[in-house]
Amino acid sequence: MVCEIGRLVYLGLGSNLGDRAANLRQGLELLAAAGLKIEDCSSLYETAPWGGVEQPDFYNLAVRGQTRLEPLALLALAKDIERRVGRRPGVRWGARILDIDILLYEELTFFAEGLIIPHKEMGSRAFVLAPLLEIAPDLAIPVVGGGQQQAAGLWAALPEKERQSVRLVGPLA
Repeated sequence: MVCEIGRLVYLGLGSNLGDRAANLRQGLELLAAAGLKIEDCSSLYETAPWGGVEQPDFYNLAVRGQTRLEPLALLALAKDIERRVGRRPGVRWGARILDIDILLYEELTFFAEGLIIPHKEMGSRAFVLAPLLEIAPDLAIPVVGGGQQQAAGLWAALPEKERQSVRLVGPLA
């Protein structure tokens, strides 16, 4: 389903297999080719894997953009792009060539099978918050039932060890 006007979205992208930067670049190119107007893209951040599965470190980044797609259509596009870049089903929180998460969609709180907005884990993951705060330092995240949380406050509340585990690599060239 398509909206008549562009909707502000934040996406998180990650890769830990193959040429991680090239995988992320390809994901961004395919998102743009499908109509996502990319307004800003964070630097690359390298992080240890999350979730307890032994695997290579990730490159992560965040993107702010405008889409005409409704949330479930955007999710379908993201999953299609992951497959086109080479992602295959595997172990939960396991290694992946490309992962695209919808972090925020306007100020919407949304619940459907396979999609929760805001992303349900974003406030507890340094590898999501660090790149997100680079492109949106004053970002407010909607809370179910009304109100907002400041992303910077969520970052500050993370354990020091978690915050230090995120290493700035530099721009995605």
